[in-house]
Amino acid sequence: MNQSFSSSAFQFRWLNGQCFEIKLNNGKTIITDPWFSGTDSLSRVCPNRFSIDDIDACDYILLNHTHGDHTANIPELVEKFHPILISHSATIMELARNYHIPVTSLYPIDYEGTYLLDGFTLDTYHGTHYPSKLARQEFSEVFGKLPGSVELNAMGSAFNVNYVITTDQGMRVLFMGANDDGMIEKLRGNKKPNLVLHNHTLPSSVKDKTAAKDFAEWFARFDGQLMIPMHYEAWITDDPEFAEQVMIDMDKILEEKGKSGRVAPLVRTQWYSLDLCINEIETGVTNHSKRGDTIC
Repeated sequence: MNQSFSSSAFQFRWLNGQCFEIKLNNGKTIITDPWFSGTDSLSRVCPNRFSIDDIDACDYILLNHTHGDHTANIPELVEKFHPILISHSATIMELARNYHIPVTSLYPIDYEGTYLLDGFTLDTYHGTHYPSKLARQEFSEVFGKLPGSVELNAMGSAFNVNYVITTDQGMRVLFMGANDDGMIEKLRGNKKPNLVLHNHTLPSSVKDKTAAKDFAEWFARFDGQLMIPMHYEAWITDDPEFAEQVMIDMDKILEEKGKSGRVAPLVRTQWYSLDLCINEIETGVTNHSKRGDTIC
């Protein structure tokens, strides 16, 4: 009889875009870049029949940046749960003005900082968005169709915060937007996270034939354990076969490179747990295993 021992780090689910719901062991809930539903043009690529009614807690909202597809559902979360909103200090007052958030519910952060919060520690790093040739005056036309003010959407291109969440039990999760921004070098050795949540593909509306290769080669250089891709909801909506093949190809490339790290594509709105596991293996079998919905 094979033996298995595990300890749960936290429970989580991917909702859409860069939006994750994370339930820590102490009962606190973090929601990142809230965008899970809507009635505007963004709703086309949201999960079906999912709304604020499907969320039962939110203690912290944590923003990577302030584009409308990362802030769309802040109003509902603020009204229902009155959470602490964590964002770059340059954006925090515009967020308060635009979404009517009490000043005492704001938690401004800056690059290269360490912040001690209830149930986790947050380490922040400078990040950059994908390049845009839009001048400030053009934002009104392009970003005026998105949730949030024009100012917030403009700030979303200028201020991006990559960060590592370290739970009280020591599990480390990197949340990373578009570009590498030196994160491979910054997170070497004992700073390396166990899990990477990464938007490394081109913008989610673009199907790039080199996505699997580019994504997998970055993760191979990072040499991590597990990576969850995010912000490819348009692929899932418009061409799910393409999305699935990208994930398969990434794992194949990592295996060919002799890397033990693997990609974990999640089903949106499905709950998962991140666990530290000890599994008995057969003599002579040393490769990683995949069993059902578990990736070890």
